[in-house]
Amino acid sequence: MNTRWRLRPFDADRVALLSREANLSPLVAQILLNRGVQNASEAATFFDRRLVGLHDPESLPGVIEAADRIVRAIRDRRKIVIYGDYDVDGVCGTTILWDCLRLAGASDVEYYIPHRVDEGYGVNAEALRTLATEHRADLIVTVDCGISAVREAKLARELGLEFIVTDHHTLGLELPEADVLVHPRLPGSLYPFGDLCGCGVAFKLAWQICKSFGDGKRASPHLRDFLIRSIGLVAMATVADVMPIKGENRLLIHNGLLELAQSRNEGLKALIEVSGFLGKSLSTGNIGFGLAPRINAAGRLERAMQAVEMLTTDDPELARKHAEALDLCNKQRQEVERRIIDEAHEMIAKQGGLNGRGAIVLGREGWHPGVIGIVAGRLAETFHRPAIVVALNADQGQGSARSIAGFDLYEAIHACSDGLTTFGGHAAAAGLKLPRDRFEAFAEAFETHCTRALSPEQLQKSILIDAEVPLGSLTLRVVQAIEALEPHGVGNPRPLLVANRVRVIGDPRAVGERKNHLQLGFAQGDSQIKAIGFNLADRGKVLKSGTLCSVAFHPSINDWQGRKSVQLELKDFRLEEEEGHAQSA
Repeated sequence: MNTRWRLRPFDADRVALLSREANLSPLVAQILLNRGVQNASEAATFFDRRLVGLHDPESLPGVIEAADRIVRAIRDRRKIVIYGDYDVDGVCGTTILWDCLRLAGASDVEYYIPHRVDEGYGVNAEALRTLATEHRADLIVTVDCGISAVREAKLARELGLEFIVTDHHTLGLELPEADVLVHPRLPGSLYPFGDLCGCGVAFKLAWQICKSFGDGKRASPHLRDFLIRSIGLVAMATVADVMPIKGENRLLIHNGLLELAQSRNEGLKALIEVSGFLGKSLSTGNIGFGLAPRINAAGRLERAMQAVEMLTTDDPELARKHAEALDLCNKQRQEVERRIIDEAHEMIAKQGGLNGRGAIVLGREGWHPGVIGIVAGRLAETFHRPAIVVALNADQGQGSARSIAGFDLYEAIHACSDGLTTFGGHAAAAGLKLPRDRFEAFAEAFETHCTRALSPEQLQKSILIDAEVPLGSLTLRVVQAIEALEPHGVGNPRPLLVANRVRVIGDPRAVGERKNHLQLGFAQGDSQIKAIGFNLADRGKVLKSGTLCSVAFHPSINDWQGRKSVQLELKDFRLEEEEGHAQSA
């Protein structure tokens, strides 16, 4: 599938004004304008990543009452159970809240995370009954789940449980009748930032609880220290849950990355070590491709409780044992994932490929429910279509869905939800369950809906380019200024640039363990620069020494044995004889 290059609009006057007033290079000014930063004041705010910019939790709907109820339960020595989701977001949020309550003096607090395969996502009735009867719970606090638990909230009331929901997922038409709902987007909410992850919401609740054990406005010193240390977990959850990196999330991730690199948490230290990042500064990429998959692997193939056990232990040997187990589990997950992806590609080929379809919906017996979400994401990325992958058994199917940019997946599933047992999620990702005999009808309905709803522009894969530059402008100082725009992610993507009429110098080489990466050099005028193209070795076979082309790339700094140099991370390329350069967005 050919990728369309879309060049963001360029306004020379606005770039010059922002560059002059904010004392920035014109290229950095252009990138900031592309991110919605309009003037020097907003630029100053963008670069100010101090924690003082975080919003006080008191304006978060439900947080004051929830904190008051939890503090009363602690003082009355009642049994509290934290009920978290099985992904990174839920695991990190559960860890923060458990640590918070223990430090605040809770004498009887446990955590519970459902098994992905046996129990599925969210609060389930059987777990509530078990917690009420066998665990003698008095108060249950959810983390990263519960906003769709309408029937379960009624059951909790019948069981005599005090039930507090903290969540961030899309609100349904009916909200659960819990004792308290804590959610940044509740109707009438005045909270200034609605894009917190579930762990972020739990962190805000922990903050409010800590204030209750201080002077009411500020936490006591040891609890304040705990909150600062917890920001590393919030950063990891925010990145793993693919939340927009703007506003509070930008502050939390920037400072959280610093906390992770110097963490005193034995579990985090062990996880960082088995991931190969010990002693290194961390990036959002390290979280997304290194730390988070290992935590997620526990919930996908085994039990997410082990990840919480790792993050809550003070025993270095036990932490290491858990981290190594998660590392092994992640390797097993990768093997299962590769097998399912291969089978999915075979099914798509037998169905005639994309063939004009607006979505991909696949189901098969034997597919592991814990891995299908990753597979759906890979298919959506490869084929640029909303993708739903369903693990089928004799009676039902459990599915995970991933979307493409600009398409609301939750609304699409809602439009085709007749016959579904349950579903939930948000615009980019969702999950569902359905009777086995409803799979074919749902697949047809969803594909039809997407075919009608998606525009031709949405159906074509595209990359959005920040600016066209000559290679000679990419000095070490300019690229360092670009890297100061981190952390990158949704809402603040890595700057993507294009250079036209560059010439390949030397013969490109396939590198990497599987020889799937492309290493080469480019020249333009008197400027020469090295480049690496990840997973581009096959495509790069058309490139030879002297080939003239246009390249889309991320500028980066290569630090080799203390020597720093500018390097291009190649995203895409076009041979010069191919028609068209980047089109204006």
